[in-house]
Amino acid sequence: MIVAGFSYNGKLKIRKSGKNVKINSTYYQEKGLRSFQRVRLHKDKFTSHTSKSTKALFEKMKTDTCIAYILFHHIPEKSPDVSPMDYCSVGLLKRALSKRKPTKIDELWKVVEEEWKSIPLEILRKALLSWKSQYRLIVQKKGYQIEHLKQ
Repeated sequence: MIVAGFSYNGKLKIRKSGKNVKINSTYYQEKGLRSFQRVRLHKDKFTSHTSKSTKALFEKMKTDTCIAYILFHHIPEKSPDVSPMDYCSVGLLKRALSKRKPTKIDELWKVVEEEWKSIPLEILRKALLSWKSQYRLIVQKKGYQIEHLKQ
């Protein structure tokens, strides 16, 4: 698993999880959320993002660090089409990786880092600016995938 994120102002350095790591609320909180400062987190309804302990951490972060987050009940669906990270940057990263052919795990990681750095910030900004229309379309389609639809 990789941990990555972006804002309108830039991308976070991409990081990888350890081998055979189980991604649960604790791991998500310790490894995924600790690198954010003064941002508004957009998350999906993935279980580790919505657990009671993660919600409690979000409240503490909001108080301690001014990091805001989109409330769980404001997220209409559990869908990969909801999060700009999923519908934009991960898709771009997967497409770029499919063109490369690393043969070893260390080579794969090097390629992931290179491709992440090469994703233009302007494309990511456009995705951030379009997330409300993404939500509306998902709700209109009652949670069904929308990635094949023109927007």
